[in-house]
Parts: sequence; structure tokens; C-alpha cells
Amino acid sequence: SRGEVLAGAAAAVAAIAVPASWLLLRRSEGRPESVRPEHVILVDWDGFDPDYLSRAPTPNIDALASRGSLSIAESTFTTKSNPTRASMSTGAYPEVHGNAAYYFDEETNQAVGQTRFLAAETISQALAAQGRTTAAIQWYMVQDHGTSFGDPEHLYVEPGGLFEQRVDAAIEILNLRPVDSGGKMVTVPKIPDFLAIYSADLDAFGHTEGAEGPNLGPLLAELDRQLGRLVQTTKDVGIYEQTAFLLTSDHGMTTWHRSLTERLATMTIFGRHLEIVPPGRPPSHGAEIIVVTAGRIADVTLRGRAATSQGREDVRTALEGLPHVSRVLDAADLEVLHASGKLGDFVLEAKAPWGF
Repeated sequence: SRGEVLAGAAAAVAAIAVPASWLLLRRSEGRPESVRPEHVILVDWDGFDPDYLSRAPTPNIDALASRGSLSIAESTFTTKSNPTRASMSTGAYPEVHGNAAYYFDEETNQAVGQTRFLAAETISQALAAQGRTTAAIQWYMVQDHGTSFGDPEHLYVEPGGLFEQRVDAAIEILNLRPVDSGGKMVTVPKIPDFLAIYSADLDAFGHTEGAEGPNLGPLLAELDRQLGRLVQTTKDVGIYEQTAFLLTSDHGMTTWHRSLTERLATMTIFGRHLEIVPPGRPPSHGAEIIVVTAGRIADVTLRGRAATSQGREDVRTALEGLPHVSRVLDAADLEVLHASGKLGDFVLEAKAPWGF
């Protein structure tokens, strides 16, 4: 059905670090499925929820899907952009690549937001090691991890703007024309073996308007039109029949419009309030229950009395008693989810439409 599309596909693209394992979303009629493409174009739309497909006609998505395969994949934990995109670009879970978001770093004594930390090889690095050429248009997790400004064979460009501007840059690259790469005009020596294009348009509107926002349908229609320009360019330059397209996202989108943060901040355990710490800030010296919030989740790190066996049990009991909390995940739960070891002692998940 049209509602089936790759979304939150870190799991589905876990094999992308090995070129032989590419998932083909479009193949030529009459060509054996086992024939590998000569080029792969990855289009990554941040915050692209499969439910959006009912909002507008998407003839170009439909045309690709009709000649390929479709699935809805699970994301990694947590479903924040940078950890999931780190998995997308490395083929590894957060427990391996080490990228985490919205947690308390005990070494620096600060709450952390989103970073570009990577401790695993990216697909761009793997392909470069095999002598393949790559280009990334604002697909930021591979910047300086296999692609860089000014490197024509492993190019990184950052045109900014909307998806249209990113497609403009892709068209120039596919036509072997110079593009601005960090202030330097660079021309690739050949059509890249792997080209990745990132857009944050849907994510930005989703956060601003909510998942039911009136502008998401028209925006999706425009993104589909730009996707059509990209596909047409592969035909114009003669690589369409040798190209696999992968359209995916890091996560979907749900509207969370009721806050548990005030209730969490006024909780008292061991005679003290929980301390909610924003990214980039340290907790107070005596804080024993440190909370870093992010949308539907809250990361909880214990110190002092709270970090004892009895303290941990008491804290968990109190957290599980919070209304509108769906579950409290501990270290064992996070291990099953292959989450980063940087997360705290507990992670709370809120029930929709509640969040932190």
C-alpha cells in the first residue's frame, strides 16, 4: 500500500557499510535482482513519517516503489536524529558507534544534547577504502568521516536551504559541474558511486506544527517533485538503469503536546527534588537524581544515596508511579535495545500525547 514506506530505517539499512548488501528500492525491469547497481543514491528525509503519504499525491515516490520494494523498519534507541543517523551511516547500533543524545556525562559533569561523535566506520569510509567515490550533500554524520570539504573523490557540500537547494547541488555533481564545497569550487572526477542527500524540511515543520500540521501535505508534494528532478537527472546523464535509490528517514513523527516536566521537577525522593539539567549545563553539586529530558523520553542518572541498591529501587518505584509514563527502562532493558552505554541508570518513556 502507499502507506508502506521506509521510515526510521536505521535497522533496514544496517547492511549499507557492505556494498554487496545494498537493499534495492528500484531495479530495472527484466534485470535479475542479483545484479548489483553501479550507483546508489540515498535520500534521507528527517522526520518522514509513513502516515504523511496520505496527505498528498507522491507520483515520484510511487514510481520508484512500483519498481522496487517497500518496508516499514524499526529505528534505533533512542529515536533522536543523530544517534539514528549514526546507525544509518555506520550500519552499527548505538552500543557500537557510541553516539547518544540527551544524557548526563559524568566525565564532563554536564548534560549533553546531540553530537556528531562516532566510534565506528561509516559507509563513506568503507567505500573510500575500496577505491569508490562518494559525495554527501549535508548528510552530516559522514562529514570528516569519509567525506570532507574540498575532496573531489569524497566530497562534502553544505548548501543549506530547503531540499530544493540540496537537489540543485546533486544535479551539478551528477553533471560533473563545480559545486561550492566549504567556499571552494570543486568538480568531482566522475559520477559518485554513492551519493547521499539530506533534508530537514519535514522534521522542521513537524516540530513547529505537530504531525497533523496543515503544511505537511503540500511540503511532501514539493519534496516529491524535487525527488522527481533528481531521478530525471540520472536519466539525463545516463545512469538511471544502473542506479539504486534508497528513500528513508531517521524517525517518524508524533505530536506530544502535554508536558510531564513540571510534575517530574516537583517530585521529591530522599527529601530532595529531581534536578532537570538542560544540555550544556552542569547539575548542582548535591544533585543525586539528574534528569535530562528530550521529547517523549527522560534520561535519569543516579548519584550518592540514589545510586545505592536500595536507593535505585526506591527511585524506580517512584518513577514507575508517575502517571502517563509508559515504562521505565533500566540497564538490562537498554542492553536488549542495543542502546548506547552513555545513557543513564533509567530512561522514562511517556505515553502519547504526554512528553517531557
